[in-house]
Amino acid sequence: MAKINYPTQEWIEKWIDRYCEKNPDERLSADRLDELRQDAECEWWDNEEDHGRPTPFALTPEQEKVSKEMRKGQRSVNAYGKEVKRTRKPNEAKRELIEAIAKGLADYGASVTNLERQVDFTWQGVAYSVTLTAHRPPKK
Repeated sequence: MAKINYPTQEWIEKWIDRYCEKNPDERLSADRLDELRQDAECEWWDNEEDHGRPTPFALTPEQEKVSKEMRKGQRSVNAYGKEVKRTRKPNEAKRELIEAIAKGLADYGASVTNLERQVDFTWQGVAYSVTLTAHRPPKK
């Protein structure tokens, strides 16, 4: 197992010093100093995670497997426990609007990126995109 690097007191103190330089008007009570030490430690561990180094918070392979299973999408089941495949009906009104927008911007090299959502085009050397959003009716 790889060696875990823990934050040193010197590193935490430097972190607090940098914080104090950035926030000179803040008064530091004992409670606030404890909070800053915790913030410094959190930043240390975040940095270790970002660089792929081991931390004491890393999951075991078994825990990682369970976590991966939990992050998978939920499957739809009916009242009898049978799996149901959900299919989305095409929104013809949005498709028609996107088509009209694309025709209107045809002179600018418009291309439909998503049939019901987005049109991309270039104007004066700058790439643009128009995204269509259909809002739900307000609640009563």
